[in-house]
Amino acid sequence: MRKKYRSWIPGIVFWVLFLVSTGLARRYRWLDPIWNVAWIAFLIVIATWSVVETFRKRGKAGGYVGYRGIPRWVVRLFGGEAN
Repeated sequence: MRKKYRSWIPGIVFWVLFLVSTGLARRYRWLDPIWNVAWIAFLIVIATWSVVETFRKRGKAGGYVGYRGIPRWVVRLFGGEAN
């Protein structure tokens, strides 16, 4: 499988799960809190990763300071430019 198609897999999985849970939200009330917990957990993991990587790479130059510890796929996910 080509690299450009592998990057689509997380997006497809997310949208399928999101649309299915949206369709089932009235029947299963617990889906909404699950999505909230998942987003909070995701943001906590990325924040922790970012702080650790920023301190590990503090001597290296290049890139914006805010992007040094963040994985490229997260920057791309939130609309930034990853080199």
